[in-house]
Amino acid sequence: MLKRFNVTIPSDYEEPLLGLADRFGVGVFSSPQIRDEGIGETDFVYTGETIVSFVASTVEQDTAAIETAIIDWLKDFSLNPSALSIEEYSDNQDWMAGFREHFKPICVGDKIVVRPPWEPELPHETQANTILIDPGMAFGTGTHETTRLCLEFMSQIDPAGQFFLDLGAGSGILSFYLMKHNAQGGVAIEIEGAAVENMRKNAALNGISDRLKMICADLSTYKPEIEADGLVANITSPVILEYLPVFTPWVKKGGWGIFSGVNSTNAPIVKEAFARNGWKHLQEKTDGDWHGFYLIRS
Repeated sequence: MLKRFNVTIPSDYEEPLLGLADRFGVGVFSSPQIRDEGIGETDFVYTGETIVSFVASTVEQDTAAIETAIIDWLKDFSLNPSALSIEEYSDNQDWMAGFREHFKPICVGDKIVVRPPWEPELPHETQANTILIDPGMAFGTGTHETTRLCLEFMSQIDPAGQFFLDLGAGSGILSFYLMKHNAQGGVAIEIEGAAVENMRKNAALNGISDRLKMICADLSTYKPEIEADGLVANITSPVILEYLPVFTPWVKKGGWGIFSGVNSTNAPIVKEAFARNGWKHLQEKTDGDWHGFYLIRS
């Protein structure tokens, strides 16, 4: 039996709640809440709320302790415990079906289209700028502000002939964009085994399975085989702060770095860490409470 804990919170509380999920080692994904404006296929606005969902096995994990910890977390942040709802699923039940119903094509900037394979093409799609994502249990469908920030920065660079690293790759969306724009190769690193399996399915949907290496690994133990021309990391602030000294040498001097997953509270200390570790700031963008950074390793 699986339990899915859905926590509806203001979007700027998302990062600390993801930290709680990391503590328990459960599957987690975020669904920013949108409201359809009813004008066109991709016309919507964000409501300012996000549903963060923990998915745990009642056999393998202490779901009672997880429920208690979430309620305590809500109280600590002066949020109503009624923000938590719980759903139960049998092992053979498709618990993602309801989420898929609400996953529609997303436009990022002027060119990039992210859509599920069951939705028809949009009129202005091109093969290079269309990314097919069947989300499964992985973070990164294009709806999240941090994913969009990374894609916007990547649309400014030419990765042709380059080798890159994608840290915390989730559904693989960022790696797929780079590969579709003629990157020579890359390694997409994700700590969740289920997410890696789903990423491989998505790579096949996008026709790049033979050129992208997708691995399940922890950043603390991973050792790259060669220096990368660039690195993209859509991960939380605590992970950036802890591992930045580790993965900075993985990128060539003069190589690029694109980072997101940083909220407004943590942005100042993360920027200080970039400077200490030899990253030169080129550009910063915000989307809601989230910050993205485009940097060069100096």
